[in-house]
Amino acid sequence: MKNTSFRCLWIGQAFANLGDIFYVVGLISLLYNLTGSAFYLSLLPFITTIFRFISSLLAPLVIDRFPLKRIIVQSQWWKTILLVCLGIFIISFDHGFSVAVIFFIALISLLDGVAAPVSAALVPQLVPKEERMKANGFLNVITQTIFVAGWPLGSVLLISTNSSFIIWLTVLLYAVSTIYTGRIKVPEQTTDPVAPSNWDSIKSGWVAIRQIPTIRTLISIDFITTLASSVWVAAVIYIYVEQNLQLGEEWWGYINTSYFVGMIFSGLIVIRFAKLLEKYIGFFITFGLFLSSLLILFFGTTSIPALALLLACLYGLPEQIREVIYTKLFQDHATEKTLAKIHAVWGAVINLTFAGSVLLLGFITETYSVKTTFQFSSTLIFLAFLYATFKRNDLHGKQCDQSLSSKSSNLPR
Repeated sequence: MKNTSFRCLWIGQAFANLGDIFYVVGLISLLYNLTGSAFYLSLLPFITTIFRFISSLLAPLVIDRFPLKRIIVQSQWWKTILLVCLGIFIISFDHGFSVAVIFFIALISLLDGVAAPVSAALVPQLVPKEERMKANGFLNVITQTIFVAGWPLGSVLLISTNSSFIIWLTVLLYAVSTIYTGRIKVPEQTTDPVAPSNWDSIKSGWVAIRQIPTIRTLISIDFITTLASSVWVAAVIYIYVEQNLQLGEEWWGYINTSYFVGMIFSGLIVIRFAKLLEKYIGFFITFGLFLSSLLILFFGTTSIPALALLLACLYGLPEQIREVIYTKLFQDHATEKTLAKIHAVWGAVINLTFAGSVLLLGFITETYSVKTTFQFSSTLIFLAFLYATFKRNDLHGKQCDQSLSSKSSNLPR
């Protein structure tokens, strides 16, 4: 985990993640100044989600034809170039060009949809198998820390400067990220003399998921828990603060901060107890789901502010531990290019599921009550716990390795 290439990967990702936060802060301000419309602001997450979903579906076409390192470096360069063009565009035109800004957002989202699964697939090439759990925990701590610090820092910068300055600062962060990513050294990858057809490339990730029981089970569990996790979006938590806690809107920020602090603490636990977690992977997945179901139920019914903060923090613990374990199992059960395609499929499924679940839980909250929404989410996670218990053999590392080796000759590359 101390090798130079892994260091370049996490530093590059750190700058890119911070840039992504500043990019969103700058764009929100820019769109509002251009249009003064809440509709255009709502287009930002919608366009981002839809185009990342499309890009995730098409990512295998690129993964099959180029080395992974080249894909991530080129995507980061093109994001930087597009943002430079957007910065110039802002300087040259002051009003009436919101549609063009949306166009830039769509192009950058397409690049993100390809870069994200490729970045996740690079870790197994840089870190020995016995250190992957610790490496994944470390990367998650870095990501969550930047997320917690980045948003308030971006807000301070917006108050002190303007959207144009933030866009150019993001350009600098992206450029630094690209330089560090370019310094990553990965083993030479062999390529097939005959490239697969476009359709074979697109479906290869889905085929791999179907053929590997462990990954199929994990994605099924994650599908269910993603439906439930939308209770943490601003629209639901805002109403929760108003109805359950009967406090001001600033408590929405406190709860979110507490949730992410729990996730950071969870990453530190993974780093410290990586070997223990790896030894009892199946137990920590199933028990974590059961604990999450209880925590979200208690959180949704409490009216005590301090207890709500504590429960939000505790909920982040099993959530993050589960995510790190998922990543480790994915890495252990697929080759690098297959892993990138699986992550692309996973990203597509999660993006679409999350978008739909936000609407579903919003409808439940408006039609019934916010307590009902949390009870519904708790029930979903409990169903995921029952499913994980039923499929516990698929979560056992050694058995999965055997099933993988027996099918490895049939897996798409």
